[in-house]
Amino acid sequence: MVFRPQLEPVVERGLRDVGSCHARQSLDELIAGARRVHPDGAVTRIEILEGGYGATTIRFADTTGVTVNPCTGSVLGQRHQWDGLFGTIEQWHRLRFIDNPDITELIGGSVSLLLALIMVVGGAVLWWPSSLRALKGSFKFRWHLTGGAFERSLHRSVGTYAGLILLMSAATSLTFTFDWARNALFFAAGSRLPAPKPAIKATSAAMLPAEIFIERALSMLPNAREITLTYPRNVRDAVEIYAIERGAPHPNARSYVYLNPYTADVLRFEPYAASSAGNRIYRWLGSLHTAKVGGLPVQLLLFAGILGVPVLAYTGIRSALRRVPLANAGRKPVMRAARQEQGPPAESLNTDSQCGQIDFGPGN
Repeated sequence: MVFRPQLEPVVERGLRDVGSCHARQSLDELIAGARRVHPDGAVTRIEILEGGYGATTIRFADTTGVTVNPCTGSVLGQRHQWDGLFGTIEQWHRLRFIDNPDITELIGGSVSLLLALIMVVGGAVLWWPSSLRALKGSFKFRWHLTGGAFERSLHRSVGTYAGLILLMSAATSLTFTFDWARNALFFAAGSRLPAPKPAIKATSAAMLPAEIFIERALSMLPNAREITLTYPRNVRDAVEIYAIERGAPHPNARSYVYLNPYTADVLRFEPYAASSAGNRIYRWLGSLHTAKVGGLPVQLLLFAGILGVPVLAYTGIRSALRRVPLANAGRKPVMRAARQEQGPPAESLNTDSQCGQIDFGPGN
């Protein structure tokens, strides 16, 4: 998932390679072509690349997406939203095998927060060194050590670095998982919370063709590179269009246009450049969570932090298992002493030699 921007165009080349053209077909023609291979269900969303000249995906109510070539109208392929390599990984990462999105976000966010507290904060409390010198030593990898000493040292060093990265990953997920975290962010930035999506009066009129909506959006966002058009869920909802413009600071810098589905009137326009500081920070944190800011260095940094998790698990379990035999060995002399108190044969009792071999522990 960290390297998805580089890998997905290679893995899914067949769904993205459309060549180039000077004129594209209308969205309504592309929808008609998609319906020939997927005749059932309503269209819920249209995902458009390269400002209308890239691969266009018509997504239906069952989340199946039919990808078409906007120049020729030919179908490039179809699949469920959670099919394919990255679709499957994302489904498990976001727990989307559970039907209720609100429940999945609550579970995912709660588990992320809990593990961050246990692994990172709890580990830091147990490990925190007693001196500044020891703290500086925790950042050093001691490759010359062997056995249990090396494992304990590796656990501390990897935990020091990976803990900071994992804490960042968990913290950045909170704002788009919990309302209280998002509200706190906007409050700290001195920004108002985003306004509710605009609503319209219910009507029995027919919705306008999709091409009208995309043309209106492109007239307001002529530099749009990626466009997502979401259809209304009920008669009072607006058509929601968000776009990522060319030259955007990160892939989550969304500009929004809300249109009346029956008149194409602009109900609200929210360009990213004019948005509040709270919204810009909120969107930036979303891109940071997926390593889509900072380029390859941030991707490698997050990947290294993720690789630290199995290393911490292995070294932690190994260190715990190494202590078990030592603990058992320390209890055996006490057991022998207890048996002697029960009355061994007088001729076998040698107080001087026995007491020299028995470790009664502190206070005895």
